[in-house]
Amino acid sequence: MLAYVVSQFMVRKGRTLMCLLGVAVSVAMIVSILSISRGMRNSLNSYMKESGASLVVFDRSAADLAFSKVTAEEVDQVRSIAGVEEVSRANFTMIMGPRLGDKAPAGAGLGIIPVFGRFYSERMIRKYESKLIAGRLPSKRSELLIGDLAARKLKVEVGDRFPFFREELLGIPQYEVAGIFETDLSWENLGVVAHAEVVQQKTGPDFALIFVYTAPEDTARVREEVESKIPRLIARRASEFTDRFNEQLAYIDEFIFLLSIIAGIVGVLGVLNTMMMSVSERTRELGTLRALGWTGRRVLGVIVIEGTFISIAGGLLGMGFGYLGTELLLVFFSRGYLVASYLPETFLHGFLLALLVGLLGSLYPAMRASALQPAEALRYE
Repeated sequence: MLAYVVSQFMVRKGRTLMCLLGVAVSVAMIVSILSISRGMRNSLNSYMKESGASLVVFDRSAADLAFSKVTAEEVDQVRSIAGVEEVSRANFTMIMGPRLGDKAPAGAGLGIIPVFGRFYSERMIRKYESKLIAGRLPSKRSELLIGDLAARKLKVEVGDRFPFFREELLGIPQYEVAGIFETDLSWENLGVVAHAEVVQQKTGPDFALIFVYTAPEDTARVREEVESKIPRLIARRASEFTDRFNEQLAYIDEFIFLLSIIAGIVGVLGVLNTMMMSVSERTRELGTLRALGWTGRRVLGVIVIEGTFISIAGGLLGMGFGYLGTELLLVFFSRGYLVASYLPETFLHGFLLALLVGLLGSLYPAMRASALQPAEALRYE
């Protein structure tokens, strides 16, 4: 039976290839989007875990964390609560990367890059100490840290000075690279860590959020006091904070579900059309096989195997396309703005989609083929 199935593929190579590629494209889209979605989630979870913060405090009314604002006065209020060991303030902005004159090819620049504002005396800056691959932590406003990806693209080393920001924004003509770091988060490796007061000259005096450190037994009480004393703010444990972010990404899961349905329908129709045409062209051949003793069940099995084999082959090809396509996207977006995680369940999702497409798309043609009567089939023109 298997030899017969393979021979049919060879006879109809063009149609088989088109159907296979259709399934492959559908699976590739699913694999790529799932990988990027999981990558973004895992990156934030890792970032929060590395921070070691007990609580994350931000603006309750902010629809998106990018619009959260915590004032300096509110930071002082949080710091004054009994049980608070330390408060680390964080702000964030995006800037255009500089041109470096003779240090890089003409027109070279990093494009839009993230800048993380940190106070060099606070705990959040110290997490980079174990991540340094060159240099040291910055100790003054005119020094900064730069991620490994950014350093390589800008062709800068420890001790280099360059106009990272526009002079009129900062009032400091040049910044010196104190250290180069490398973390597990590619979007962080593509960025720069500068003194928070420097970043504030671009973002304003407020902070996006603050990280609060307490003893484990004090965390719940401090959380309640923060929210009662400053109703405008909301305090969440680090794990709950990532849950909020994941909720904001829930629309991606809905989109993936919808895309899976659409891809499945398109795939099923492709396999259905291919197998219907195949059955129609082979009516006399199938009639001959029935006359030679093939049962309807055996004919049904052959057609289902053909359709499923095409879909599985397309699914495997699509997994490869999905991986390569995602890697190309990461390169196109300077590997850092997008993050991908290639989890086994992502590829399992693609494989199951291909398998389902093959079974559903070939079932009706197989049932029609199995119902053929030998005498009628042999008279078919």
